[in-house]
Amino acid sequence: MTPLTANEIAEAAGGEVVAGDGSAVVDRVSTDSRTASGGCVFVALRGDNFDGHDYLKEVSAKGVSVVIVHGDVSQQSRDALSASASVAVVRVADTRRALGKLAQVVRRSITRPKVIAIAGSNGKTSTKNALHAVLSQSLRGTASPKSFNNDIGVPATLFPVSAEDDYVILEIGTNHPGEVEHLSRMSEPDVAVITSIGEEHLEFFGTLDAVRKENAAIATGLRPGGLLVTCDDAGLAAVLDHSGPRITFAAAENVRVTLDGTSFDYDGTRFTLPAIGAHFATNALAIIAVARHLGLSDAQIQNGLATADASDMRMQRRDLGGITLLNDAYNANPTSMRAALDTLRQVEWPGRRVVVLADMKELGDHSPAAHAAMADAVNALRPDAAFAVGPTWEAPSHAIEGCRWFADSETAAGVIAESVRDGDLVLLKGSRSMKLERVADAIAAQHPGRPA
Repeated sequence: MTPLTANEIAEAAGGEVVAGDGSAVVDRVSTDSRTASGGCVFVALRGDNFDGHDYLKEVSAKGVSVVIVHGDVSQQSRDALSASASVAVVRVADTRRALGKLAQVVRRSITRPKVIAIAGSNGKTSTKNALHAVLSQSLRGTASPKSFNNDIGVPATLFPVSAEDDYVILEIGTNHPGEVEHLSRMSEPDVAVITSIGEEHLEFFGTLDAVRKENAAIATGLRPGGLLVTCDDAGLAAVLDHSGPRITFAAAENVRVTLDGTSFDYDGTRFTLPAIGAHFATNALAIIAVARHLGLSDAQIQNGLATADASDMRMQRRDLGGITLLNDAYNANPTSMRAALDTLRQVEWPGRRVVVLADMKELGDHSPAAHAAMADAVNALRPDAAFAVGPTWEAPSHAIEGCRWFADSETAAGVIAESVRDGDLVLLKGSRSMKLERVADAIAAQHPGRPA
């Protein structure tokens, strides 16, 4: 990042230098005492289970140049800082908000790299990773690690951007109204993508229209002339406030899904990617649009897509002896669960098809109807065996022919592992908090195969 003094940091963060040298210079930002080092500013964040102010003495000993602290920092923390007079102390009202303000200042110093922000109900991480694989074929850049998609993760992705980079890809997440707009205005993207609109976090958004409005807010921070790439959703256009360039992508053509990946036609070219599922082909259309916008040829795009491995627990294939596991249990909502079930139906498979579905969280009052609808979808698939996990699935599971229900994944893991057999294709799908990886691990222990 562009070097900043403590005084400039204080101005950017809306605080004041209350101790130390205001001319102290930093070129890195840390929110983790384990990574703090000389020449960086340490932001003392507070969370439910931690307080960065508890580590001020530790980071001071590591030689950090500046620390940003809450205005109500305790006397004990002040004493810890006083032991190192070389540390400049910037006091702010709220360190988490200060982090975002600092990120916006750093973003405005980024001139050469194009900032690409990806929002949407489903497919953000997979699209981000595949786009990075494509762009890196001929350009230099970075992408947010894992699912760094909130008001801590987005700044953490922006701070290390090099002036020599061509791009940086941000993932923009939300589960409450207003979060997408806040992150969009912080990051001021040159290109914004909405991957999909689906029934996500309805406990907090209430309606699908509210989900549309939230994701449409990715356009609020777009720089003048910035490109907006959106899925083809009937209600999205009505809530978008964007008069600049826009590309809308719909469904790919001639899609073929196998356990080795997905292929499709678009604009006269056949594209192939290792991800398993027709929904990945749709997301790839957004990737093609962005890559073409940045000057890549279709040949370069195809080469990049071919290297785009599946993200962890997102329709991730794992071969365990004679059993093939499709782990899509990073998260779940009705839209993504339908897509997973469709994928299980589409792939050719000579043996049994087994579904293991866990609760979809954060649906609020919509939850009973959503799970009942998924029960109908399972019956339409007609799997050879079905298992349901979690309290919300208890009643709907009775409507699924031959389904066995378990209260939690810990109880389910051993029984399911004993029930599957060589020749089975097993789908795991549920919200992250349901911990379906316990089932995957139990199956792996019972049926050892190639390493994951």
